[in-house]
Amino acid sequence: MYNEFYNLKLPPFQISCDPAFMWFGEKHQEALATLKYGILDNKGFLLLTGDVGTGKTSLINALIQSLGQDIIYTAVPDPSLIKLDFFNYIAASFGIDREFTSKGAFLAHFKNFLLRASEKNKKVLLIIDEAQLLTQEMLEEIRLLSNIEKPNAKLINIFFIGQNEFNEILNRPQNRAVLQRMTLNFNLDPLTPEEVDAYIRHRLKVAGTQERLFDWDAVQEIFLYSGGFPRRINILCDHSLLSGFVREQRVIDAGIVKECAKELKIPAHVHNRDINDPFESGTRPKNKNESPGDLSNRAFDPYPPVQHPVPPVSPAPQPQNNLFSWDKLVTLILFFIFAWYFMFPDHFFSMRSQGTQPFDQRQELVEEQKPDQTLQPENKPVVRNIEHPETNPSPKLNNPPRLLPKDKITIRFKSNGDAIIEEDLRKLNAVSKSLIVHPNSKILITGYTDASENGTYNVKLSEFRATIVKSFLLGQGVKSYQMKIQGRGGQDPVEKNDTAWGRMMNRRVEIEVIE
Repeated sequence: MYNEFYNLKLPPFQISCDPAFMWFGEKHQEALATLKYGILDNKGFLLLTGDVGTGKTSLINALIQSLGQDIIYTAVPDPSLIKLDFFNYIAASFGIDREFTSKGAFLAHFKNFLLRASEKNKKVLLIIDEAQLLTQEMLEEIRLLSNIEKPNAKLINIFFIGQNEFNEILNRPQNRAVLQRMTLNFNLDPLTPEEVDAYIRHRLKVAGTQERLFDWDAVQEIFLYSGGFPRRINILCDHSLLSGFVREQRVIDAGIVKECAKELKIPAHVHNRDINDPFESGTRPKNKNESPGDLSNRAFDPYPPVQHPVPPVSPAPQPQNNLFSWDKLVTLILFFIFAWYFMFPDHFFSMRSQGTQPFDQRQELVEEQKPDQTLQPENKPVVRNIEHPETNPSPKLNNPPRLLPKDKITIRFKSNGDAIIEEDLRKLNAVSKSLIVHPNSKILITGYTDASENGTYNVKLSEFRATIVKSFLLGQGVKSYQMKIQGRGGQDPVEKNDTAWGRMMNRRVEIEVIE
């Protein structure tokens, strides 16, 4: 309806997961690279969690599209099936043309299927969507499927996708065997305000315009009401554009977003502001520096504290006939002092003389030193007692900051996957420590493959390996702005690819300091 008014060729904020409108921020790209690495390296159990509407489905669609022909996969959209229905569903999805009436028959055929796939150098991926709906029995059955493996290799990767409460399910004592097998666990957080702005502008660009249809105040309101969830962002933006079209307003402002949020009755989110203006209820910030977001956190409390009338405070009754009152205690102490005096008079006087003698000596010493200690109003500070203040320097000064490497650092990967060899992991640890010490330095991470042809797939694979190195350094504390990545595929080989040694040498990532 509003497409022509805003010079749009397509509706930009449809709820459906259209691959053309996919936008991935840094956290989504990191999740995609991490999960793809887990699949290609046969890590076994993988887990992706996130709240409703954070973009898990879009991420999985992108992951599936990026997989090569050597990955056989299927997804279970509804895991709340009974056991035999679950087995028959995944058997049919993997092309096993048979209906099973017993678990034993299914396991026999499924094992043969996995072994044949392994012989053809293919990896098998089972995706369990909405994993929080799994029953305890089915979760255990899925765990047992992972026991079908070779002595030196796993035959199936199981990828759980669920909401945040699935983490609580895994933390139960009865699920510790499943939790221990989770080799990769990634939680997808909502978007930040800056990411919301980039997300909106990306979808508008794909739809046909590069104009800024939402001003910054409107973007902030969208973030506050949506909580950073893409699904809510789409709903709010769609209704805001419709309202702007009705008013013939070319740029959406904060007022339109607020009105749309009220009309939609979007339920308040714990990270959001209430749909109604918190100031309308008479709640005002007590502190001038308190932001509306801080105020909104108080406005969302579903059980506000009830203020009951305070009864008058009467003086506390004084205890009567207290056996250990203060006057009796003092009397008792004095009694023991006099008893000690009469029983041991010599010891008493000895203690007194020992206690007074040092005091008299100290007083005489002070009187003798009085002239030397008189303060004089001098303009120059006294420096006699602080000669050579740095004769014993701190040990920290003996440890100079770690120097950044001048030459390129090469990181190589194992032949059976995209795992970094252990020797080069130590190199990455040293690089991370140097970058942390030098926060203004930047590096270029370049990935290469062992393929002789520089096709699109090889470029993506080399970029993926560079992303693995970046993710490792991020985990060590290096800032994202310090790193740039690129993939060059099979370009610039250092050895010939006709030997296993040459292919291993070319399957590498190079790190170079650029600033």
